[in-house]
Amino acid sequence: MSMANRWAEAEYEAIFRGHYERIVRMVRSVLRSDVEAEEVCAEVFLRLYRSGPAVLDGGMVGGWIYRAATRSAIDILRRNKRRGAEEETDSAHGAVTENHSDDPLNRLLRGERIAEVRSVLARLKVEKAQMLLLRHSGLSYREIAEAMQINANSVGTMLARAEAEFSALYQRQQWQSKSAARLETAKEG
Repeated sequence: MSMANRWAEAEYEAIFRGHYERIVRMVRSVLRSDVEAEEVCAEVFLRLYRSGPAVLDGGMVGGWIYRAATRSAIDILRRNKRRGAEEETDSAHGAVTENHSDDPLNRLLRGERIAEVRSVLARLKVEKAQMLLLRHSGLSYREIAEAMQINANSVGTMLARAEAEFSALYQRQQWQSKSAARLETAKEG
């Protein structure tokens, strides 16, 4: 790497400190795993470091990092879906545990809904899933536009389309699940 394409140590450290925790939280909310979130973020920041400051081409570094992190998180969701992996809830695997209710039934139902949402996200086009994840992570339309490298005026329309497609896929999945349950009940009876 040439000297012109190297990060100044203070510049890279400021970027890392300014974005790392928020990126980890966003990725953790998608993957529900501390270990995987840390791995994704380490990979993204290593790629940023190796690419040097020229990778930004005058763009916003936060946008580059968010785009790379959400794409990596979506790739992991898709890989896990292909493997038929179920959601890891064992704390030995570094899963995030949330105590929303002490009621085991509520925890089970919430876990099932989370798995269903992840499954639908994995079926969306990457760009649409990224937009939904970025918005859900609390980014403004301007920040989403920077991250996705699109016109800020297009964000609302693109989000509405992504939400509509997500909703349609989610409803279809719900209908198929209910149909399968009814069929199973009919077979038993």
